[in-house]
Amino acid sequence: MTGLPHFDAEAIRAIVDMPTCIEALRAGSRELGDLHPRAQVPLGPGDDFLMMPAVSPAGIGVKIVNVVSGNRDRGLPLIHGFYLYCDRETGVPTATLDGSALTTLRTPAASALATDLLARPDATTLGIFGTGVQARGHIEAMLVVRPGIDRIVVSGRTADSADRFVADALVQDLVGDRTLMAGTPEEAAGCAVVCGCTSSHEPVVPTNAVHPGTHVGLVGSYSMARREVDAALLARSSVFVDDRHAAAHEAGDLMVPAEAGDWSFDAVAGDLAEICLGTAGRTSDDEITLFKSVGLAVWDLIVAAEVVRTG
Repeated sequence: MTGLPHFDAEAIRAIVDMPTCIEALRAGSRELGDLHPRAQVPLGPGDDFLMMPAVSPAGIGVKIVNVVSGNRDRGLPLIHGFYLYCDRETGVPTATLDGSALTTLRTPAASALATDLLARPDATTLGIFGTGVQARGHIEAMLVVRPGIDRIVVSGRTADSADRFVADALVQDLVGDRTLMAGTPEEAAGCAVVCGCTSSHEPVVPTNAVHPGTHVGLVGSYSMARREVDAALLARSSVFVDDRHAAAHEAGDLMVPAEAGDWSFDAVAGDLAEICLGTAGRTSDDEITLFKSVGLAVWDLIVAAEVVRTG
């Protein structure tokens, strides 16, 4: 008996590039079907063990993820993941995939899809909060849907971390001839498109620096313990989510102010399926749009199915 084929990170990116992933999610997000809850087991302060099952016409799958904050000091990635993909008709396990690579690809791809549909077409500046793999992925993904971006500002936990990120990205030619610079939180928040890619426990995006017409995308928070924006920014924004039910149970950025009575989930303007169908979206050039994503397991399944089918 032979073992299941395994697609590592290099194989996944060789088979499904960012533009392909964005378009796969665009097609698949119009009708996601029934979603299944994520199981979360705390491993300690700031650490989690997550299990994310999904079933759709694309197949059956589950992602297992460990988030260990101490890995930064060990020189290891914050997140490690593993994915099992099964045939939808028979339930037979078909392949395994690097779960972290799927997350690294599908999360910025989903953010980019929302940005393509919500951000102003004339956006030329990008602010990134965070200096990890998601920050890198979000730069790549945003440049796919807004190729007119010519200046990118990165704000990290420290000035040194932002400087190192910029230096590494320039060496790897991540942005071509565009300007890439480390900056203050205010400088990053003042861009036309702003991406929150941190694991922060406190808001990092300064509300007063966000201009009318900005699009803000947030991916860092998935529990009450993590937030990237405050209630004041929610109040200024039209808030969109990947899925209403998932956001109400996992999006700390929204749950904390809702529990405090400073904001209400009744204010959600639409979810990703509605945005893709065109029944919800930006209504004016001066509107601040905010897309909060907690990450849907079906996104992993859509991308995993594309990898297995194409590979």
